[in-house]
Amino acid sequence: MSGLFPTGVLASSALCPGLYTTRLDNGLRVIIRENHRAPVAICNVWVAAGSNREPDPVRGWSHGIEHMLFKGTQRRGEGDFAREVAEAGGSTNAGTGYESTNYHITLPADRLPVAVDILADALFHSAFAPAALDAEREVLVHENHMYDDVPFGYGVTWRWGLEAAFDVSPYRHPIGGPDRNLRERSRDEIMAYWRSAYRPENMIAVVVGDCEAAAALAVVREKFGDVTVAPAGGPCAILDAPPTEPPHDAPRLRVERGDITKCYAKLIFPAPGDRDDPAQVMGVIRQILAEGRTSRLYHEIQEKKKLIDDFTVMGEAGPREGVFIIDLETDADRLVPAVQAVCAILEDLKKTGGGEEELARARMRVLRGFHFGAETVQGQAALMGRYALLGDLPGAFAFPARVAGVTRADVAAMAARVFGRDQVTAMVYLPEQETPADMPGDGRELDALLETILGNDADIGTGPAPEGAAAAAPDTARAGEGAEPFTTVRLGCGVEASYRVDRTLPVVALAVTSAGGACTETAALSGLNALRAAVQVKAAAGRDAVDLHGELEAAGAAISPVTDRDYGGLVLSGLSAHLDGPLDRLADLIHRPDFPDHEIDQERRLALEELASLQDNPLQLGVVRLRALLYGDHPYGRPLVGTPESLPRLTREQVLRAHREAWNRGRIRITLAGDFEPDSLLPRLDAMLTGLPGDPWAIPQVAPPRSLDGIERERLDRRINQCVLLLGWPGPRTPDQMRPARMLLKEVLNGQSGRLFEELRNRRSLCYNTGLMTTAGFGQGMVLAYVLTAPESEAEARTTLLTELARIVSEPVDEREIDRARAKLRGNLAISLQSNFSRASRALRNRIYGREADDLPALLEALDQVQPADIREAAAAWLDPDRRCEVVVSPGS
Repeated sequence: MSGLFPTGVLASSALCPGLYTTRLDNGLRVIIRENHRAPVAICNVWVAAGSNREPDPVRGWSHGIEHMLFKGTQRRGEGDFAREVAEAGGSTNAGTGYESTNYHITLPADRLPVAVDILADALFHSAFAPAALDAEREVLVHENHMYDDVPFGYGVTWRWGLEAAFDVSPYRHPIGGPDRNLRERSRDEIMAYWRSAYRPENMIAVVVGDCEAAAALAVVREKFGDVTVAPAGGPCAILDAPPTEPPHDAPRLRVERGDITKCYAKLIFPAPGDRDDPAQVMGVIRQILAEGRTSRLYHEIQEKKKLIDDFTVMGEAGPREGVFIIDLETDADRLVPAVQAVCAILEDLKKTGGGEEELARARMRVLRGFHFGAETVQGQAALMGRYALLGDLPGAFAFPARVAGVTRADVAAMAARVFGRDQVTAMVYLPEQETPADMPGDGRELDALLETILGNDADIGTGPAPEGAAAAAPDTARAGEGAEPFTTVRLGCGVEASYRVDRTLPVVALAVTSAGGACTETAALSGLNALRAAVQVKAAAGRDAVDLHGELEAAGAAISPVTDRDYGGLVLSGLSAHLDGPLDRLADLIHRPDFPDHEIDQERRLALEELASLQDNPLQLGVVRLRALLYGDHPYGRPLVGTPESLPRLTREQVLRAHREAWNRGRIRITLAGDFEPDSLLPRLDAMLTGLPGDPWAIPQVAPPRSLDGIERERLDRRINQCVLLLGWPGPRTPDQMRPARMLLKEVLNGQSGRLFEELRNRRSLCYNTGLMTTAGFGQGMVLAYVLTAPESEAEARTTLLTELARIVSEPVDEREIDRARAKLRGNLAISLQSNFSRASRALRNRIYGREADDLPALLEALDQVQPADIREAAAAWLDPDRRCEVVVSPGS
């Protein structure tokens, strides 16, 4: 790929409009993409250093260095980075993976030099001050323990499973490293690894946004161009060629037990690396298995056979090798049949390569994701940086075309290569007292269980496979066409529509929502509206879920339910060139939903299982209990999906009645944004809604939460690593109560530049995560403060959190602090509204609560008027130290 990065020359690339590349004299590769769609920009620096390239002495320190680089340099002290980003109106984060670490700052485009300067300073000039290093060691341990308290996804079963699945490959080592290594590794060893990995020739800088390429390059060259780092050797130097995993000769099984309610299983397979899968075949397999409502795992295993309650397919792929994981949530009775059923699907892919319709839907979903991913500068920068680090920048633009060329024979061949019985590792996490029927006890018994289901041979069926030329990479933006502001009109049927035309990308987001619903539910009807919405999208006009969503996915569209405490409805997102069919299906779902009994039973079951799974996530469990404690018998105090008492009693007649009440023209709002013609789409929506009832509707009067008398506490003991501490107060009475001051209050307290992070994490190393949030709706909202800390630090964390909250009530906020919070909020609002979906969603909430669809001009003006006394007033209104609820989820005694 050297020709794509000419040294010293800013070269225009033919890969897409507005794309430029170069290489600085020190070896740093630079990608710049002009994108004038929104007034924001990002600088994203990728380092080819992740946990897979760590030598044993510094395991975990790729991630540790990611933390340390923002703890101080010669020019900046700890905390200065976050404050400068906030003052520039930006947001910043970083992430460490198995093969790379990336750092990104997104901000208003005219502040791009701030991002470039901060990243250059942090990445090359960090001080690694001994005191800051020692403090951050405990933060890193807190983060590891936070993941170890979560059983699903990237939680503890991920770490356990990869430890069991790999013998030689560094995938067997967790990215976070062992606690002992984090606490004991010397500063000199850590810095030796940093210097060996953070060299310009091992890095790529990506700039995307509303900027001119030449000007952006000048800033990058000024800040990065003079940096040179001598190659370093020794026992702590980055590994050039980590070992890869050889084929296994037998399946493996690891079983763990814990204080959990559900059963969790991961099926783990070593997989090819990106350089060994240039056609993206593993991505197509993932689409077939897990993406969309027609996917094999969703339709066959969860919906048809009802063997699982949740699932996800996860993958990691570096240049040399990868890993493919199927993650399942179920119970003891269904665990073994679920594993067998999943393996049977994998075997079928080996034999048939899937179906032609499955491949067609996969291709369209990939194209859809490509266009929707191009809506944000973050998405574009991440895509280009990842592919460029692999030496395949063209792949960032060509992967829809590559997928278009994948055949059934390709899928079958890759499935046969990856999904061999000898290659599988099953990671099973069980409740302490549960032993599933027919549960194997070791790898030999797992082999016998799967012997007739999942083969080891590479014999494959080829099936008919159209050749077809790969399509050209699609354009991701249309230059020179701006976006209009929101316009609000009333359709002939009486329904209000707020719309915004944006022709820069061929995508549309459309929300049709109904105000009210869950906020008026009694205890006996709790979960009714969530159940109604979940079942509504599963069958309509005689079409079952497979037919309905198969047609949508083939057109690059999706229709999903949206469920909130104060409203609910349907969201259609899709490609603007293929909207006709999806709009017809939207009309069917509104006017002719079937609500089959078996689908009501299925969604009821899944809701009950979701409630059970909440018991296994300490933070989610704590929030549920805090709501119940704060609100009592109140619709805001119960889980949105319902309760174990209400769900079994809900009937189809009640579901139908709730549907009739919700889909009433008096309650409906439409918001849409994207590439469409209002003159043709609005009349179609008008006709779609005309036949609905049009009864008058008034905003529901939701009772306030119960009165608090003193401090009410609840402690939940779980065998976990961390302590989850939650403090709650009754919140805003209406969505607009002191809204600008409330927003700035949260900015002063939250984020890396906020008081809570600074005091609890930076100064005291008490936690990895802390903050304050508020809710507001038709009924009185909630204020929630939280901190996740070590059990032995619970008392100190509580005292420190309460002290900071009391200080913001008793002391005026400094003007500079308010200015920083105001700048951060302004910039982050612009950053958050890049996508059409986010624009439509914000407009939806605004109209539900009686604000203008595009409220930003008025909101920004109001933010400018907020004074220190206003923030103190907002804090004092809710943060009463003598009246609050407190929930602690902890390991107990």
